[in-house]
Amino acid sequence: MSKASRFITIEEAVARIPDGAQLAVSGNMEMSPMALIRGLVRAERRGLRLVCAGAAAVNADLLIGAGAVSEVEFSQISMGEYGFAPNFRRKFEQGAVVGLEHACPTLTAALGAGAAGIPFVPVRGLIGTDYMAIRPDFRAITNPYDPSERVAVVPAIRPDVAIFHGFLADTDGHVLTHPAQNNRLLAQAARQTFVTVEDIVSPDELRCEAGKGGALIPPLFLSGIVHAPGGALPTSCPGYYEADDEAVLVYMQASASEEAFIAYVRRLLVGELVQ
Repeated sequence: MSKASRFITIEEAVARIPDGAQLAVSGNMEMSPMALIRGLVRAERRGLRLVCAGAAAVNADLLIGAGAVSEVEFSQISMGEYGFAPNFRRKFEQGAVVGLEHACPTLTAALGAGAAGIPFVPVRGLIGTDYMAIRPDFRAITNPYDPSERVAVVPAIRPDVAIFHGFLADTDGHVLTHPAQNNRLLAQAARQTFVTVEDIVSPDELRCEAGKGGALIPPLFLSGIVHAPGGALPTSCPGYYEADDEAVLVYMQASASEEAFIAYVRRLLVGELVQ
């Protein structure tokens, strides 16, 4: 991939995410890739099989409420201090969305297996829990090195596409992201990865910023980078901006009923809402 082709638009990234794709997303009320999420809503994607890496929030709730998601694989979805994730809860209770629940370690381990190219991975702590009942694809096997022990294994997750928001990209295509999110793991596991960033800088500037903290992702694992200042809004981007409380409250009010949320999505589709 040439340097120039690494830098694309929201529309170009969304065009490469088809209906029915398994889509992995990171972020919560901090560092959610909301510009890409809104692009998917505006493109009226359907049948997405969403994988939430870590605790998800409005990133997942908006896609679910907009009717873009048929299945969601998750460990936690909530709006943090703003309360429950209303669209996720409503669609889940209605049976409109299939939910595949994880413990946090199983989701991370499954993505790790996907990144490593192996079909499954053992995870301790699941035997005897309800996860083994509600997830028939979690299996128990005999430890080949200790026949007295049973160990749970979970299937690998190798998403078709991963999306996340980062701080910076350099002109060579390296990206600096939040150190506490699993973005590098997502990028390694996924077949395609698209990232939005606040700014594009020189390689020297990026190396300087990376020395202050953050996770650096090489261009090898990235399919496209979008320059999108404010691309995480209304969630926060540490060092750049706080969460937009007013926009989140508008979202929560609109999510109080299905009818009100349909009207909210219509406003997104015609460009009346920018976040």
